[in-house]
Amino acid sequence: MRRAPAHARPTARPVLKAVLLMAALTAAPTSAQGAMPPAPLQAFTTLALTGVPARAEQFTLLDLRVNISLRATNPYDPAQADLNLIVTMPAGRTLRVPAFWMVAYGPDGTPADAGAWHARFTPTETGTYTLRVQAANPQGRAAESAAQTLTVTPGDAPGFVTRSVTSPRTFADSHGRTFIPIGPNIAWSGGDVLADYERWFDRLAENGGTYARIWMASWAFGIEWQDTGLGDYSARQRQAWLLDRVFQLAQARGIRLELCLLNHGAFSETTNSEWNDNPYNAANGGPLATPAEFATDARARTLFRQRVRYLAARYAAYTSLFAWEWWNEENFTPISEADLRPWMTDMSAYLRGLDPYGHPVTSSFSGGGSSGLWRDASVDFAQAHLYTARDLPLELLSLARQFQESAPDRPVLLAELGYSAGGGGDPLLERIHFHTGLWAPLFLGFAGPGSYWWWDTLIDPQNLWAEYAPLAAFLKDASTASMRPVTAQSGSPDVTARVLRSGTQAMAWLVSDRYSASGVQRAQTDALLDGTYREGDPPVFPERRATLTIRGLRDGPYMARWFDPQTGAWLAARPVTASGGVLTLPTPTFTRDLAVRVDPR
Repeated sequence: MRRAPAHARPTARPVLKAVLLMAALTAAPTSAQGAMPPAPLQAFTTLALTGVPARAEQFTLLDLRVNISLRATNPYDPAQADLNLIVTMPAGRTLRVPAFWMVAYGPDGTPADAGAWHARFTPTETGTYTLRVQAANPQGRAAESAAQTLTVTPGDAPGFVTRSVTSPRTFADSHGRTFIPIGPNIAWSGGDVLADYERWFDRLAENGGTYARIWMASWAFGIEWQDTGLGDYSARQRQAWLLDRVFQLAQARGIRLELCLLNHGAFSETTNSEWNDNPYNAANGGPLATPAEFATDARARTLFRQRVRYLAARYAAYTSLFAWEWWNEENFTPISEADLRPWMTDMSAYLRGLDPYGHPVTSSFSGGGSSGLWRDASVDFAQAHLYTARDLPLELLSLARQFQESAPDRPVLLAELGYSAGGGGDPLLERIHFHTGLWAPLFLGFAGPGSYWWWDTLIDPQNLWAEYAPLAAFLKDASTASMRPVTAQSGSPDVTARVLRSGTQAMAWLVSDRYSASGVQRAQTDALLDGTYREGDPPVFPERRATLTIRGLRDGPYMARWFDPQTGAWLAARPVTASGGVLTLPTPTFTRDLAVRVDPR
């Protein structure tokens, strides 16, 4: 069991329930299974798509309204009301984008309307689009609105992030520019949600951050729990609105969000368990006698697919959505891998059919390096979670080797990292761990730096946001997509060198053996033995020099620019020459770690 104090946050959070007065749609309570039969429906005397602009820039989210004279008992159930935006792209391809029912909220967090149908769409191509809406009901009645045209002009927005077409172990935006996810987990807020996320995102963006991972947990942004029953999200429209606002805050700051849909505790009876409060539990009127049945029970699949449809309809159009994550640490649930993999295949195919933007799909385990899931088509990238007080570069090297076998053709992210699974520990050692976790993973083949877990007890309270700025500055405009980790020599027994290299470019990170948890502890032990140790003394990091040797570069002239990862300062820049495929670089003097970029002259 791990991180229980953090993940087992109170699950009975105050919930402000939205009251749906249903002007165009009359809602009635549903059973816990969401199984109330549909009420008789009237003919569609009104069906119109409103809010379509004449012109819009590429990658601008359009939030359109659907006016329809439709009555249903549960607007969140597509079996009762199936509305879809039909988009004809400039090149002739047709997209079917699900519409959804939502309650709008004002700036003060109170309902601003009684609810309405919306359809969200973000145009990815320039040219002329045709938009119309189709509606159907269980009685077989169908209707289609008048078509409207939209002209989309070029824009500067980076668009969506997907796996790179040219370098499948990395990510790229819609313009082909490499995307490196730099940032921590910011899974939830325990206080003023919007004020917290605005502050966190401001600090992250100010320091070059581009990424955060958030959870749809029951106490955070979950839209379906014991206070809603199953299949009816009316009681949690405020949570859905808060998640909208978080996506908007992130989008305004250039931050992409990985959205975790299921946390392990909801379907675990042993680890951070919330099963007793889960509406899928038969004890609460749900369809499951045990949480293991979630992946195999037909009724549970239908109900969860309904939730997936709603989430895709409401959030897929945000360019600030980086990726969908099915599970956080699924191995802490009783669902076997034999049952998980067909469930993932089915759910991922269904989600991709609802998401026209190609957001990457993933999942996660505690550890995760050896999972067979990473070779399945149901996931686009792999993830690792690592909590260890051991020397991080060695632990990461072992993990990277596992992923070379289990996910040879996919990006890999270190999606959770911590010095301790329970939080706390020596502040100095944890800070070293945090810094090392930012720099080491990229040089070992991960698609981004490590995403630290303790955002609310370490990063924010100790104002470690500035640690992201040096890494972001070092990576700016670097062609990392074409680089691969290679072996290198530091020429010094107490300095380790990690190198990324293509044929004509290289980046290296060198670290002193003293700048590690074991190095600090050894120095303290030596000081105790020779009688020079005094409690509270800061550690001393001796000066180091090394000679970095990089092999495999094309012969010719290069510029080597040294960089201080601690301060973010560029140091000496020196012209150098590779000969015989070898480049040798004497380093400046350093005490902790050092980095260098080698580019053609």
